[in-house]
Amino acid sequence: MFKCIEDAIMHKDYLACQFKVTLTGGQIVTHSSLQDFAQHHKIRVYNTDFVRENLGWLHREDGTIKPFTILGAANIEMEKQLDEIVEKLGAVEYNKGLIHEVAEEEATLADFRKKNNGKANDMEDKLKKRAADHIKITDTLFIVTATKKTYTITDIKAEIAAIGDIPDTHLLDTEGTDILLKLLKEAAMDDINPLPTNKPKFAEYTSDCEKILRQKITPSKPITELINDSLLQEWVRQGIDKHRDKRTTCGFCGNNLGSDLWDRLDQHFSKESEELRNKIKRKIDELEIAKKELNNFLTLKRELFYGTLHGDFDSASKQWEAASSVYMENIERLITELKAREKDIFKERSLPELTDASESLVNAIKAFNDALTDHNRKTSTLSKDQEIARKKLRLAHIAQFIIDIDYKNVMAAVETEDNKLNLMGGAVKSKREEITRLQDEKRKLEAQAKDESKGAELVNQHLTHYFGHNELKLVAVGEQPNIKFSIHRDGAPANNLSEGECSLISFCYFMAKIEDELKDETESDKLVIYIDDPISSLDSNHIFFMFSLIENVIAKPKKYGQLFISTHNMEFLKYVKKLTGMKNSKNVGHFMIERRSQSNSILMLAPSYMKNYITEFNYLFDQIYQCSVGDRELISNNYQYSFGNNMRKFLESYTFYRYPTHNMSFEQRLLKYFENDGVTYTLVSRVINEYSHMEDQFDRGMQPIDMDEITRVSSAVIEKIRTADPDQFEALMDSVNQVA
Repeated sequence: MFKCIEDAIMHKDYLACQFKVTLTGGQIVTHSSLQDFAQHHKIRVYNTDFVRENLGWLHREDGTIKPFTILGAANIEMEKQLDEIVEKLGAVEYNKGLIHEVAEEEATLADFRKKNNGKANDMEDKLKKRAADHIKITDTLFIVTATKKTYTITDIKAEIAAIGDIPDTHLLDTEGTDILLKLLKEAAMDDINPLPTNKPKFAEYTSDCEKILRQKITPSKPITELINDSLLQEWVRQGIDKHRDKRTTCGFCGNNLGSDLWDRLDQHFSKESEELRNKIKRKIDELEIAKKELNNFLTLKRELFYGTLHGDFDSASKQWEAASSVYMENIERLITELKAREKDIFKERSLPELTDASESLVNAIKAFNDALTDHNRKTSTLSKDQEIARKKLRLAHIAQFIIDIDYKNVMAAVETEDNKLNLMGGAVKSKREEITRLQDEKRKLEAQAKDESKGAELVNQHLTHYFGHNELKLVAVGEQPNIKFSIHRDGAPANNLSEGECSLISFCYFMAKIEDELKDETESDKLVIYIDDPISSLDSNHIFFMFSLIENVIAKPKKYGQLFISTHNMEFLKYVKKLTGMKNSKNVGHFMIERRSQSNSILMLAPSYMKNYITEFNYLFDQIYQCSVGDRELISNNYQYSFGNNMRKFLESYTFYRYPTHNMSFEQRLLKYFENDGVTYTLVSRVINEYSHMEDQFDRGMQPIDMDEITRVSSAVIEKIRTADPDQFEALMDSVNQVA
């Protein structure tokens, strides 16, 4: 992010990145306004992008590096030319020179333009107000449509352009206005969806009922009295449900029910007759549904149609009423016949002569649909006619409005004044171009007065003074303007530099490159420096010298506005905290980036032990203690995958302090420490072996540890330290600011 701000362009690998930076003065810099930062500050970033862009051994076979210059020896002739240019340019604060003249003229020009813009803005406000407060909310002038949701100043300007220079031709007399208003009063009605024309299933119903009525049912042993008396038969059938398995005497007469009564009735009322009854009931239900569907089919209302189509609607309604009445009557007759057969189940029946009104119903629906087609067609035409009428009224309204506000003459005066201002602006522009030319010439002269070989010498001074590297040097090769730097070792071009040597030269190169800016006292408070982990494969001496270079060149002179340093190296962090101005300062912030998941990292305030203690030992203890507390959400978010490694690293260090015997393995130290607590040893051994070393159990290592197991193991280890070494435990707790 800082590099993007320095380069004023988004990083090619993070083009979609979004961020916001707030400066001390309240100014905001975002991913879309990177150039705004340079107006208030300047930033210099040391990171891998800097190394890749400036230092050739990483990507150029010839090993050359981009050259840079620092101020060289004074050149009297060039200084004279520079003084003349500076005098000609002048400055606003000195009330002389081109820069002063341009500032004065631009101020005058801005004042005149402000007055002229005021006239234009006043007219703009009138148009905006007319569009928003009148036309947009007057339905005779504008209504919302699917393609036009609102009426804005852009629309009124477009229609003023369409009206042209003679607005009178768009004005309407009273009679013409009344005609258009009457047309608008005709309310456009909604389109009506056509009715489905599926033919009713009366013929199918008739056929099914005929089969049911004619179905022959014969009792196994009929009871003559019941066969001859259908009412008596139905009465007996209903009585079976009320008596069987419920009574031993007749509920009507009180006599005992004979032992053979149920056998006789079962032989009369056979299974076949009961199935027929069920079939009849189902068919009656189906016909009742058909009646209900017919009643609910037609939902059209007369008032949904235009008045001119009410006659067509009435005619179709009469057809429908006549056909549906016949259809409903015949459905009812089918139901009546089915019920009759149900009551006298053993007697076959036949249907009377019935009229199928299905075709008449379909014709009535077609008549409705014809009326619907005419209705929808009329809606389309009416809408178009009203749109034309509304536009004529609107143009007439706008024409009268621009006459009333003298729009044409006011805008002509504004245009005339704009032309004058443009002429004045042209003169100022010429002077501004002259200023740019002189500033470019000044920069060229300053560049010629610089000595690029001084840049290489400064890098070499840093290498020798801070790191004791006499064998590695940067050498300026070639002549202006084709000078390059080459890395030499013991007087010969150096190849195969180690990663540590690359880090040293890279950082010395960066420090030398910003040397002039660090010395510029007038601008130093605007300088922001970000150093991103300059440590790579360096031994402890080199790490100290890296710190020494930062301390003596940047921190101690305090010629910067803000300094950021990030690192993953705990030893380097220890030295960074000793930089001038770092200790006990309210202006120093400590932060930590913690990886929460494969795609999620959090920038957070560093814990107090990271600020006050440096060793990884304190950090690992805190991780294990946090797990022992048992906060499931905390464990899931932060520790579930890293717990095994953290536990192993901590116990390796801790048990070595306890048993610093060179010939005792980690497993032996662990067993000795937990020798009186076999359960804890087993749990700990499993966690640190299965979840940190995955050579034989790769699949297991890819799985997160169960949260309950994390809490159980960490609690056991914390309790062991508390009881076995209370002084050590209390000191560790104090170091991470925890309460025992």
